[in-house]
Amino acid sequence: MRPGRPLVRFLCSGAATAALAVPLLAVPATAATTPAASPAATPAATPAATPGQVPDVLPAPAAGTTRIQIGAFNDFHGRLESPEETDDGAPIGGAAQLAGVFDAMRAKNPNTVVVSAGDNIGASTFTSFIQQDAPTIAALNAMGVAVSAAGNHEFDRGYSDLVDRIGVQGKPGANGANPLAAFPYLAANVLKADGTHALPSFATTDVGGVRVGFVGVVTQQTASLVAPAGIQGLQFTDPVAAANAVAAQLSDGNTANDEADVIVLLAHEGSSGTDCATVGTQGAFGKIVQESSAQIDAIVSGHTHLRYDCAFGVAGRTVQRPVVSAESYSTAVDNLVLDVDTTSRDVVAAGHQVLPVEGFTPNPQVQEIVDDAVAYADDRGKQPVGSITADITRAFSGEDDDRGKQSPLGNLVADAQLQQTEAAGAQIALENPGGLRADLLYAQSGAEGDGVVTYAEAAAVQPFANSVVTMTLTGAQVRQVLEEQWQPAGSSRPFLALGLSKGLFFTYDEAAPAGQRIRSVTLDGAEVDPAAQYRVTVNSFLASGGDNFTTLAEGTDRAELGKTDLEAFTAYLGLPENQRLTPDTELRYAPAAAAPAPVPTTPAPTAPAQTAPAAAPAPSRTPTQRPSRTAAAQPGSLANTGADVAPWLAAGAALVLAGGLLLTAARRRAS
Repeated sequence: MRPGRPLVRFLCSGAATAALAVPLLAVPATAATTPAASPAATPAATPAATPGQVPDVLPAPAAGTTRIQIGAFNDFHGRLESPEETDDGAPIGGAAQLAGVFDAMRAKNPNTVVVSAGDNIGASTFTSFIQQDAPTIAALNAMGVAVSAAGNHEFDRGYSDLVDRIGVQGKPGANGANPLAAFPYLAANVLKADGTHALPSFATTDVGGVRVGFVGVVTQQTASLVAPAGIQGLQFTDPVAAANAVAAQLSDGNTANDEADVIVLLAHEGSSGTDCATVGTQGAFGKIVQESSAQIDAIVSGHTHLRYDCAFGVAGRTVQRPVVSAESYSTAVDNLVLDVDTTSRDVVAAGHQVLPVEGFTPNPQVQEIVDDAVAYADDRGKQPVGSITADITRAFSGEDDDRGKQSPLGNLVADAQLQQTEAAGAQIALENPGGLRADLLYAQSGAEGDGVVTYAEAAAVQPFANSVVTMTLTGAQVRQVLEEQWQPAGSSRPFLALGLSKGLFFTYDEAAPAGQRIRSVTLDGAEVDPAAQYRVTVNSFLASGGDNFTTLAEGTDRAELGKTDLEAFTAYLGLPENQRLTPDTELRYAPAAAAPAPVPTTPAPTAPAQTAPAAAPAPSRTPTQRPSRTAAAQPGSLANTGADVAPWLAAGAALVLAGGLLLTAARRRAS
C-alpha cells in the first residue's frame, strides 16, 4: 500500500466473503429504501471557478461536524495527454493536470478521497492503447484513486482480462497474475450465473474519521455494448435494486457486513441531458435519481459524457442529495464537500461543483508516466501505413458523429476486412459504427506530411483490437442482420448503420413493420438467395452478437484471420494499389420505391438503383462529413460512444420525403 493512502476495505462474492454470497436482488425494497425525488431539482449555486483553484462550495463548517471532500471523475478513456486547449492554448485536462487538481483538493482539505465512476480505460487514444492501457492504470494509481465503479469499457477485453490483468481487488487474479490496478473496481449489479457477485459491490474507507462507503453499479446495457463472448455467464441486473440493497447493508448496524456513515453511489450510467429536470426524470438514470435509497448521500455518475451539477430533495432527508457528472476525458472533476455531524453521523450540509481541469500544476510523478507513454507511442506510432487524398470520415450531424448514418470510413473498413479475408472465401464484410472512434484526416498530425496515414492515426480509428472472423450465413440470415440495424425497443439508438463492403447493396421501407423493412439485398447486382450460403467477415465484437446483431452469433464454420481489425486495416492501407485512397461517399443502400415489390422467395438478380446517393434508413439522411480540421484542432479526440460505450439521446427530427416515405432522424451519443 502506498504511504499516505487511506486503507480501503471491500467485499466480493466467494467463499472468503460469505456475507455477499446471496444476490443483492433478494433484499426487498421498502418505502424507506426507494423514495421519490421531489419534482423540482436544484442546480448548483457555487462560485465561478478560477483556473488552478478549488473554490469554497460551503461556508465554514459548524462546530461538531467533520468536513470531508470527494474528488471524482468519469469516462477518462485513457486520455493521458490533454484532450483540449483553452482559447489561449492552455491545456485542459490530461492525467498529470487531473492529478494536480486532486493535489490541490488535498492541500485545501486533507480529508479528501479520490474516486472514479468508470470507463477509465477502453476507447483510448493511441498513447494508452498501444500498451493496452497499462500507463493509464499506472497514472490512476499514482494520483491516489481509492476506488472506481466498473464501466462498460472495463469489459472491452472480457471479464477475465478485467479481473486478472487489470485487477478488481488489488490482489492477484484467478490465474495468479499481478493486477495493474491498486484500487478495487465495483459493480453491485453484475452477477455470475450462480447469483454470486462477479465484482466487489462496495468499498469503505476512513476519511477524517468518517467511514465512507462507495457502492458501484454499471449500466444495465453493458451486455449489448461489449463483445458477448467476453462476458459469457454474467448478468447485468437492475442497478437501482442492487444499489439500494447494498445501501441497506451498509446502514443496518451489523458490523459483520461493514458499516458506513456516508454512502456515495458511483453509477456508470448517466443523464441524456444537462438540465437538472432532465437529469432527474428521464430514462434509466432518471430511475436511479428518483428511486435510489434515502440512505445514499450523493450520486456520482458518468457514461453519457455530459456535465451536470444538480441536487434533489429526497423523502426522509433534510439535505438535498447532490447528483453530478464531470463530462469526460479528464476535462472536469466533481468536487463534493460533505459536513458530517460527529454525533449523529448524518450529513448536515452538502456542497458541490463540477470544476474545469484548467490551470492546475501537473503532478510530477504522473507527468513522468505520461512522458514515458508518449515516447513509447511516438516511436511505435509514427510509422506510415498508407496515404489518402482527402479526409475519410465517420458520418456526422453537425459536429457530432452520427451512428445512424452510413459513412465513408465505415465502408472503407468493411472493404479492408473483405479484401484481407477473400482468401478464406469471404464475399461480404460488415463493420459496426461504434467500432470507429476517430477519422482519417488528410492534414498531417506530426511531421509525416499531408495525406500520410500513420500507425497511430489508423489505431485511433479502431482502438479495440478485435479479431477478424469469417463465418457462413444463409442469405436469409444476411437479410436478418441488415434488419437488425433497427435496434430493439429501449436500445441506446434506434438505428445503427453498418458499414458495408463493396458490392453489397440493400433497399428498405422505413414504414414497414419491424422485421420487414429490408426490401431487397443484392451482391454484385444479383439478388441474395435466402437459401444459399455466403461467407461473411466481421470483427469479433459483432461475431458474438454485439450491438444486438444477434444473428451474427449464429454463424457457422468460423475462421479467424489471425490479425486484429487494426492489423487488417493497416495491411490493406499498405497495399500498393491502395496508396492515395480517395473517399467513397456513395451510399450502399437506398429507400425502396413507394410501392415495393413483394420480397422474392427465389433468386431474382436485380441491379442496384443507379441514382444519386439516396437517403439512408431512419434516422440517417446523408453521410454528412465534418469539415477537414488540422491535427492541432483535433488533439486525439475520439467519439463519445463505444461498442461500448452506453449511450445518450440527443435530437430527433422528421422529414417527409417524396412518395410519402417518413424518415425519422434520431441519434444517441454515449461511452
